[in-house]
Amino acid sequence: MKVRTVLIIASLAAATTSSFASSAYHASSVQEEGSVFKPDHLGNMVRRESVQSAVLAAQKDGSLPWIGRGYPASYPLVKGPTLTKTRDQVLQELQAAKRAPVTADGMRDMGGEAGWVNATQLP
Repeated sequence: MKVRTVLIIASLAAATTSSFASSAYHASSVQEEGSVFKPDHLGNMVRRESVQSAVLAAQKDGSLPWIGRGYPASYPLVKGPTLTKTRDQVLQELQAAKRAPVTADGMRDMGGEAGWVNATQLP
C-alpha cells in the first residue's frame, strides 16, 4: 500500500512539473538537452520603458493608487467639486439663514418638541 501511495505521489509530481504553453521553457524529449527555449511562447512582451512611462503617466493623472489596488487604468476618477461661491457669499447666506430660518420648502425649525413645522402655519 505504501509503494502504491508513493507511486501516485510521484506521478502527480511529474504531471505538475510538466511544461505548459504559457511558459517559454519546455522539457526536451531528449534528456541530455534538459529544457528547450521556445520564444514564440513568450506572448506579448512589454518593454521596460513602456512600463516606466505608464507608471509616470498614472502618477501624473492620479490613477496609480487605483491601479495598485487592481482597478483598471480607465477607472473613472471622481473630480472634486467646483466652488462657485466665495467665502463672503457663504457667510452672508449663513447670516440670512440665522435671521430667517426657513427652508426652501417652507419648513422652520422651532426647536424642542415642536421640531420642524410649516412656516405658513405659524401665527
